[in-house]
Amino acid sequence: MMFLGIDAGATKTEAVIIDKKERILGVGYGGPANLNSSPLQVVRNSLIKAIVEALPEKSNKDNITSACISIAGTLGGNTKIIREILNEVLPKTSIIIKRDYEIAHIACFNFKPGVVFIAGTGSIAYGVNEKGERVRVGGWGHLVGDEGSGYWVGQEGVRAGLKFYDGRGQPTILYNYLKEYLGIENDSPDSIIRAIYSSENKKTLIAGFAPYVVKAAREGDQVARLILERAAEEIVSSYLAAVQRLKFESIQGKLGIAGGFYFGARDILKPILLWKLGRVFGDIVDLKEPIMSNAEAAARFALKTSTNISQKTTPHNYDS
Repeated sequence: MMFLGIDAGATKTEAVIIDKKERILGVGYGGPANLNSSPLQVVRNSLIKAIVEALPEKSNKDNITSACISIAGTLGGNTKIIREILNEVLPKTSIIIKRDYEIAHIACFNFKPGVVFIAGTGSIAYGVNEKGERVRVGGWGHLVGDEGSGYWVGQEGVRAGLKFYDGRGQPTILYNYLKEYLGIENDSPDSIIRAIYSSENKKTLIAGFAPYVVKAAREGDQVARLILERAAEEIVSSYLAAVQRLKFESIQGKLGIAGGFYFGARDILKPILLWKLGRVFGDIVDLKEPIMSNAEAAARFALKTSTNISQKTTPHNYDS
């Protein structure tokens, strides 16, 4: 018996196959597999490549008992399409489709209670308590939310740079970094406006400026540092809301964090977070980070679900 986990991302796909003792048998990779940003055929090819590459030698894909795929963003009608692709590739396998934040929770807590904050291009907090009750905080998308995310930090950095140019904001290197990022050598507002608003993917463009904000903060730019402090405040606010709604008596070992933006800014963002968390919760707080990849976490969910079904128990209650 084998169990497959797939992390279908906007830039790459990872597949992990484990046995019933959670031993990794194979790992495979493919290209982008998010239908919100990639064509159907690209997604199909990426999934197939990752699955085939993950299969151990002399193994048959028909021996995969259950497969769980983790998908970012709004699922909507994508669920049906992804299921059809996987049913075609794995006709004898039980297919499970989960949101990426649910799998990220497992990657941090391995089915234990806790709250994970994902700080990637977007942001969301997701928590599960000892009773299996679940809450999500944020995750409203870049137009109205995503506070503390790479997009939010990038947007605040762009705004700060432009305010400095206008004479409305404090001195900051972010304006020069913005011109560098956009490939602009002059100070023409039209050049900046054109570069931003003519972009085919404005969300990616704005989020891509976040590393420059982090770089400026490392170099001592106080405006950039303040942006990261405000990002930390937003993250702490999400933790607090989730903890209160889940009625945790203690938060020790129950706060986790993940996401590409966080890890790119970890050296400067984590100390700020820990300090602010300590002030809010009145204790020394530790932030758990993923102990496994999302693909492996998805594979473990597939195994757990299969085991629970065979034992006629619910797969939705996390062990405490």
